[in-house]
Amino acid sequence: MSNMSKWALVGVVTAVACQTMAQFPQPASDFKVNEKFRPKLFKQFFGDIVNVPDGMAQDKQGNFYVSAPNFVKQEYPGIIMKLDKKTKQWSIFCSGLLNPDTKMAFPMGLEFGEDGNLYYADNQYFTDKGYKSRVIRVVVDPKTGEALRLEPVVENIKLANAVRCRGNALYFTDTFFDLPDKNLGGIYRVPFSAFKDGPVKILNKEDYAKDPYCLDVASCTPNHRGDNAASDGMCFDKAGNIYTGNFGDGHFYVMKMKPDGSYGKLETLVNDTKLLPCVDGVNYYEKKNWVFIADSERNAVLYWDINNQKLEMFWINDDTDGADGLLDQPCECMVWDGKLIISNFDYTFPGLKNAKNDSVHSLSFINLP
Repeated sequence: MSNMSKWALVGVVTAVACQTMAQFPQPASDFKVNEKFRPKLFKQFFGDIVNVPDGMAQDKQGNFYVSAPNFVKQEYPGIIMKLDKKTKQWSIFCSGLLNPDTKMAFPMGLEFGEDGNLYYADNQYFTDKGYKSRVIRVVVDPKTGEALRLEPVVENIKLANAVRCRGNALYFTDTFFDLPDKNLGGIYRVPFSAFKDGPVKILNKEDYAKDPYCLDVASCTPNHRGDNAASDGMCFDKAGNIYTGNFGDGHFYVMKMKPDGSYGKLETLVNDTKLLPCVDGVNYYEKKNWVFIADSERNAVLYWDINNQKLEMFWINDDTDGADGLLDQPCECMVWDGKLIISNFDYTFPGLKNAKNDSVHSLSFINLP
């Protein structure tokens, strides 16, 4: 049995036990589900070619993309799918670039840069924790929109997770530092110019304080799940501020941009597992000035109201297989075509409401106010 298969089995067994032994934190307010925001099915991927949907992105033409690291059934390679906005047809955009050491590819967070190319996190951590993760650039033909080639641009990452592009720089999170007695994750910024002649190799984690590309680190505290995963999702608001949060304990932060374009240190917005026990993917909704937050633990989506500096529940549901569109371990959310699209990771970890990896692989959507 592979290490991934063993981890998956442990996760399923532990999660089932937690279902019967523990109460999941509930919304702190008197929130009642508003049925007009009930999630619906956006896409079900039949078969197992997409068995773990994850990150999402859109190109300049408005076409939709979703990555599939396919952790549950690794006999299916990690791929990136594309939905053509005009024709409504799905196709395989590209397969992930195989790591030369692990011979595997696990595409996760992704985003298009202003150069028209697609950048994605290749998360090798669950196969090899020895700095095998990378950020990959998919060079895209500007005329046809097809993938021409794939090439690494950042290397020596532990667990590459979220990827964002802004201006002339690439941003990404590294969720595990694996340092003794410290549960750290980091937020990195690498200018495009740094890898114009080849991939950048960031420093090993014991030297993170000296790494010119490391903006700041987040720390995950002991929590009810025993999960020490730190910085996970990441997004920008219209002012250029960065929002990120820990998968393990739900600690949610902002990193404010200074007038000169540099960034200050992480500032806490929410640090209460009863309010927010898990932050996975985050996405900005400009019309409302909200940051949507995927809460994988509770099958929920929340939002941070920037104007009012307040956290609100948007939707929450019980354990489900997602066949009817309800949330099934939501990991990412993205505003696209007037809808909030949510990817259902459905690859359970200890302590999540999602008790098993089922045969339904889906994306949900919620019509936005």
